[in-house]
Amino acid sequence: MNDIQLIQSMLSNHKLDKSRDAAIVIPLVLEEDQSLSILFEVRAMTLRSQPGEICFPGGRIDPDDVNPLAAACRELCEELGLSHNDFDVLSASALEPVMSPRRGKIYPYVCYIPNPSVIKPNQAEVSTTFRVPLSYLLEHPPSEHKTSFHFEFSDDFPFHKIANQSAYKGQKQTMTEHVFEYDGHVIWGLTARLLVSFLAILNEGQDQS
Repeated sequence: MNDIQLIQSMLSNHKLDKSRDAAIVIPLVLEEDQSLSILFEVRAMTLRSQPGEICFPGGRIDPDDVNPLAAACRELCEELGLSHNDFDVLSASALEPVMSPRRGKIYPYVCYIPNPSVIKPNQAEVSTTFRVPLSYLLEHPPSEHKTSFHFEFSDDFPFHKIANQSAYKGQKQTMTEHVFEYDGHVIWGLTARLLVSFLAILNEGQDQS
C-alpha cells in the first residue's frame, strides 16, 4: 500500500470505537436543613456486573445518545426514576474524563436535585441509595492505600527479542486507592476516584475565595 491519499482517506473515514465509553453523574441533593449531600447507589444484587457495589448513577453511552451528557442524564432518570425537570446539570465539563480498564473513557458530570422526595430508585438496577453530607466529605479526607499490579508475559511471548528486558521483567505498577467510610458504607475504586476529583475542585475553589 503506497497510495498516501488512500491512506489519508482511510484515516479520515475511521471512526473511533466508543462502544465501551460511559457517563456518570455525581448527584448533589438538597436536604431539609438546606445543607447539601451527595447521593450514592448500591447496585442491585441481581445484576451480573458488580452486584452490591457502591457507585454513582451512570452507564454505557448508547448509539442513540447525542453526547456523553445526554447519556448521563438518561441513566440518571432511568436509575432514580427522575424526569429531566427534577434536576439541573451544574456544568457540562466540571470534571476531567477518566480512563477505566473495563469501561474505556468515563465522562463525569455533577447535577443538583433540589427535591429528593422525587427520587424513586429502579429496583432492577438499584438495591438502595444513601446520602453523605458534603461537609463531612470535605472535612474527612479518604484513607490512602497502595495497590500493585504485576505484569506477566505468556510463555510464547518473544521476550528474548525485545530491548531493555530488565525494565519489564517482573515489573509492577503501584497506584493509590482512596477509601471513604461513612455509616458502615465503604466507597472505593472508580467511585472514590471521581469523588476525590470533585472534592479537589471544591477545596481549590475555597482556597481561592
